[in-house]
Amino acid sequence: MRGLRSFYLRVLRKRWFLGVIFLFSLFYFLDRTLNQIPKEIQISDTIRIEPTKAGLQIRVETHNTNITTCRNSRQGKSLIVDEKGYVCQWQDMLSNGCCNPSAVNTRHYTCRGCSSNHCCAIYEHCVSCCLHPDKDAVLKEFINKASNKFRLLFQATDDHYDFCLLKCRTSSESVQHENTYRDPIAKHCYGDKPPELRIST
Repeated sequence: MRGLRSFYLRVLRKRWFLGVIFLFSLFYFLDRTLNQIPKEIQISDTIRIEPTKAGLQIRVETHNTNITTCRNSRQGKSLIVDEKGYVCQWQDMLSNGCCNPSAVNTRHYTCRGCSSNHCCAIYEHCVSCCLHPDKDAVLKEFINKASNKFRLLFQATDDHYDFCLLKCRTSSESVQHENTYRDPIAKHCYGDKPPELRIST
């Protein structure tokens, strides 16, 4: 018994054996990490993405308008955007979290301040414009061109609203030299192109 124990201890101390364990662990980790496929997510009421090993598969579905309570952005100083695509002032938010559609300053699917490259000056307008059903083609184009780093973005979202909230945030694509916005005005983008580079004078 003692001889068997000393044999195992000698084998465990050998570098080749430790190397085999290390390589096995490394291959296992790489296999689990690289073969992860993001869960299916719904990018809009009409678009559902089903990532596969071959690529991103897009399905079209029907609209669902039965929302009684709303999630909203809750971060702007004066504006919020709800999951129905309404942008309103804080005081125009209803008790269910939705914007009051009959308020004077409430806008639905507004793209005010957004340019042709799908970048907007105001975050809430970017989200609202991204939610517009007419922008499904823009989202499809972005999804089809998406790199692996954006698959992580897809994994962090559950639906179209979450996707737009996340996509419209400023990111490394919004900046030049890590300290200056490419476009200091229209820096919130929902399309596949970064903000235009504007040289400040």
